[in-house]
Amino acid sequence: MTKPPDLATHNAREASRSPDRYSEWMRVNCVIDPRDEIFRFFANHDIAANPVREYLADGWRSLSELMLVMDAVDRPLPRVRSMLEFAAGFGRFTRHLAPLLPGRLTVSDVQAGSVDFLREQMGVEGFYSASDPAKLVVPRRYELVFVLSMFTHLPPKMWTPWMRALFAAVEPGGYLVLSVHNETIEGQTIEYGPDGTQFVASSESSALDVDQYGTTFARRAWVEDEVKRALGRPATVYRERAFWHGQDAVVVRAG
Repeated sequence: MTKPPDLATHNAREASRSPDRYSEWMRVNCVIDPRDEIFRFFANHDIAANPVREYLADGWRSLSELMLVMDAVDRPLPRVRSMLEFAAGFGRFTRHLAPLLPGRLTVSDVQAGSVDFLREQMGVEGFYSASDPAKLVVPRRYELVFVLSMFTHLPPKMWTPWMRALFAAVEPGGYLVLSVHNETIEGQTIEYGPDGTQFVASSESSALDVDQYGTTFARRAWVEDEVKRALGRPATVYRERAFWHGQDAVVVRAG
């Protein structure tokens, strides 16, 4: 399958009944919103030979990674009764989750248009987030609240309020799962401050304020202490390099 010359061509192919469209063999909705910054990251990456295929496959990889994390706490993902995918963006991961959890998946994001796109294209429930965790309104509690690559961008001072806001959305006996950068990044020297964190006011997002959404690194000891400070309990599971290229999984059980 050759690389589409542009995203409009890809989406037109998906809207057709063409037998070589991606959704025909991936068995998920493969329409990509042009505002999707994660797709643009792939499209502009030097090693992305086929950005569409690699973007779609990367969402599938996140699904397999989350399944392994949930197996580690004896809560298989396909059996989860309700899930909130927080900071879902424009559906890199959602498109793979939705068929697995029909009628059980809710999404949330702060980016304009994102939740509307996911409701329309993926058939999921959804609500818009807020830039201030104190203003976050979550309609219910969920067995699983999953937050991929948000704490990797939040300033360290915002970790506690966001952890508390998201943990409050977990039903008793359920789990909060979030990802953080592993403290050692291959090919990169991180200058940690005295508290064990480093925040850089820069990210791949052009839509969000870099002072609120940059790039955050933290030592594992700081992360584990922060979980205890914020939630009054230790992480149930800490799994190194569980997601993407060097993100750790932090799992906290409620109740």
